[in-house]
Amino acid sequence: MAARLLRDPDNDGWERSDFPIVCETCLGPNPYVRMQRIEFGGECHISGRPYTVFRWRPGNEARYKKTIICQEVAKQKNVCQVCLLDLEYNLPVQVRDQALGIEDEADQVSEVNKEYALKQAEITGERPDYTAKKPNEVLQRLQRTTPYYKRNRAQICSFFVRGECKRGAECPYRHEMPEGGELADQNIKDRYYGVNDPVANKMMKRVGDMPNLMPPEDQSIMTLYVGGLTAEINEKDLEDVFYAHGEVKGIKKIESKNCAFITYTSRASAEAAAAALSGRLIIKGTRLKLMWGKPQQPRQQHDPMAPSTSGQPPAMVPPHMQMAMGGARPYMPPPNFFNLPPAPQAPGGAPLYPSMDPTAMGTRVPAPGEQRRHEEAEAEGDAPPAQRPRTQGPPGMMPPPSMGMMPPPPM
Repeated sequence: MAARLLRDPDNDGWERSDFPIVCETCLGPNPYVRMQRIEFGGECHISGRPYTVFRWRPGNEARYKKTIICQEVAKQKNVCQVCLLDLEYNLPVQVRDQALGIEDEADQVSEVNKEYALKQAEITGERPDYTAKKPNEVLQRLQRTTPYYKRNRAQICSFFVRGECKRGAECPYRHEMPEGGELADQNIKDRYYGVNDPVANKMMKRVGDMPNLMPPEDQSIMTLYVGGLTAEINEKDLEDVFYAHGEVKGIKKIESKNCAFITYTSRASAEAAAAALSGRLIIKGTRLKLMWGKPQQPRQQHDPMAPSTSGQPPAMVPPHMQMAMGGARPYMPPPNFFNLPPAPQAPGGAPLYPSMDPTAMGTRVPAPGEQRRHEEAEAEGDAPPAQRPRTQGPPGMMPPPSMGMMPPPPM
């Protein structure tokens, strides 16, 4: 016990620090964050050394976060002490090492090897510089240029998953069902050493599935479309990026649409720029969208002497007027399209419709025998009762009930 109390933390490699090494996402959007500092408050998950733990809350709806590895271990891989992602590209270690072609040394499995490697790094001060190499295509396609604060959300409530949470809206954890799959099984050491990391494997697979920007078949197209512009990006910034691939004929930026069109003097220069900047166009920390421009459709000139297309539809215009206007002959239905009996012919040859007969009043079509009897009655001067003129009786006499009126009330 006495030997334990007399140990020197500095000689034993215990770490004291005043501020953590964290990325912008883990630090949160609040510039006035309150942070707790606990000296020798935890054990590093990689080296096993006691170190100074920092704990804070990066947002109102975020969970409390704390450092899980010591600073010396974080400096060896240039990673964040909380999420273990690269500080420069915000990517997993496995993706960064594969993209840069870095062959990591054999993992120090034993505690003695880990301690010896950390001691040598402290004495010599030599650490790998991951920012010295120029980023390649994979890093430019996958790197995140802006913080992703959604990653700081509260964890899923385990009681809600089992259906036993009784806090309701006051529960500080998320009431969502967890998503299974490969990403559900992650390990801190695999993330740090870059071995069998499911997140890195998914990102590398996505790189292989990304489509390339194919040039259009129309050889006259020499314009590229750039979308997602911000107010800080001006035409001079676009010219500095695109002029390196060929002579630029013109740059037109549309502020209202947050886009721009870059036109080259030759098709070869436009294809070279599209191949070099497709999926990795970043200006002032903003990832931009690059596409081939489309030819503008010519505007139709309005002719005031041309006939107006508005007005009656062709079906409402009479056939002879359509023929006079130069239109096609309209469709005419065949005779007896609705299976109706043919209309009787008048003496002049024109069709005779029931509404044309003043005696029928357009109510019904009389049968052939009834029509003949009606004509005979007219010839003899004896009209049917329905066609007889109505006469009035003596003054004060009520019309009979047959005239369609109610009988008089009893006296």
